[in-house]
This record gives sequence, C-alpha cells and structure tokens, in this order.
Amino acid sequence: MITLITIGQTPREDLLKAFKIGGVSDFQLVGALDDVSQNEIDMLKKQPGEEKLFVVLNNGMANIIHEIIEQKVENVIKEYENCSDAIAVLCMSEFTCTSNRTKIIYPIREIKRKVGKIKSCDTTIIFVPIKEQVGSAKIKWASVEGNKHIVPVHPKSETVLDEIIREIDLHHPNHVILDCYGYDYELVEKIEKKRQCTCYNAQHLVVQKVKDVMNE
Repeated sequence: MITLITIGQTPREDLLKAFKIGGVSDFQLVGALDDVSQNEIDMLKKQPGEEKLFVVLNNGMANIIHEIIEQKVENVIKEYENCSDAIAVLCMSEFTCTSNRTKIIYPIREIKRKVGKIKSCDTTIIFVPIKEQVGSAKIKWASVEGNKHIVPVHPKSETVLDEIIREIDLHHPNHVILDCYGYDYELVEKIEKKRQCTCYNAQHLVVQKVKDVMNE
C-alpha cells in the first residue's frame, strides 16, 4: 500500500488522476488537514510567516505557513508509516520529515534530479501558485543554472494554460518547471505540444517514483 499525503484536505480526485493514468492502483490518500476544524483553519490562515503554502480545502482554498503544514505532515507520516510500503508527500515544498520504517517520497527531490541537467546558457521559467512563494522559490531553485524567471500562476485558474503560454511567449524558455503539485498531470503534454520547451511536472515524476518503489 502506498500512502499519499495532500497538505490540504480530502477528497482530491484531481490528485488521484495521475496515479490512475499511470497504472498505480494500491494507494490511499490522506489529508494533513483532514482532522482540522474550520475554526482552527481560520486561525491558521492568520498566522504570520514568510513562506506560505497554498492548500485546497473541502470548502475552498487557503494559504498557511510552512511550519504548521510540516508539523501536520509529520503527524500523518507517524500515523501511517507502519502500514505503508512508501509515503509520498504531494507538495513541492521542502520538508525535513523522515521515517525509519518506510520510504518517504518528496516531489521536489525528484524534480531537482531532472533539472540538474539545465545548462548555463538555458532559460527557465519557474511557475509558482501564489506570489507569496516567489521569494522562497528563488532560494529553492538557486542551484538551477542559466537565466531564470519566477512567475505566479494559480494552478486552479480556469485560464492556467493560457497564462503559462503567455509567459513562455514572453521569455522563450528552454525549460519550464511547474513548482506546485497542484498543476495538472496533463499540462505537460499540452505545454510541450504548443511550444518547444521541456516541462517538468511533479505529478509525472512522483507516479514514476512510486512505480519504481513498487517494483523493488
């Protein structure tokens, strides 16, 4: 059994699509905020902090500071580590949570392995979900060589593809990094079909990593 952790609340059918398309069937999805009341969420949204994460809730969306989400994720890992062949945290932020009992899969690590091949002469656009993440994205992707543009485009926007293409036409990148797990699985094909660039999406890479773990 593979345990998938969303940093918000379940259900999230949009996050399961990638695994179903990829042929992964033995999984369960758990929300880091599933047991958190609306009153508590309203309080968490008001907590100050430099790095905020975009989370999807049962009744909407919210931006909550990284430290709070990380603690919630750690609690879920402890709860499910004994009954999981692996745990995948479906978020592109960098967490320090570990486990001695099962393998933890972080999308950011899978993407960083891929983008290490980007050259100093290349141009890359990094799309983040909210403007509050632009600053932390500069630090997160500092090791990526070449010319970089960090642009906020909300993954739940009805015009997300058009907004991405508009930025691509403006900067003419060799590479596109979708720095949020919420960017749809099918966006990669749509982007690469419309423009000549290589697109890196967390959903694709996590599905492949999960399949690799299941085949070990």
